[in-house]
Amino acid sequence: LELTWGSHQLSGVACNLKSKGFAALTKSIEEVKGEAKPFSITGSLPLVKELQEAGFDLQITGFGLSSTYHADNEYCLLSDMQDAIKVMARIIAKIN
Repeated sequence: LELTWGSHQLSGVACNLKSKGFAALTKSIEEVKGEAKPFSITGSLPLVKELQEAGFDLQITGFGLSSTYHADNEYCLLSDMQDAIKVMARIIAKIN
């Protein structure tokens, strides 16, 4: 058995928990949802590390149901998407 790696490998990323973007994200979620519970999971998102290395204050978040991510019956709640819009509007207001 011989294992070989391809020429392109994804790089990991850690969001900056002391950045202005993270502060705006967590505060906005708290304002809309009542609390924010930051956590980390593994996965792969192309170009994420490259964006961070280019100087972007990179934060990754989701507003759906984590219990249904990538499930055969994956879905989200309209109420969660409405909250997401409220959170994003607050983030924009805080950053600008």
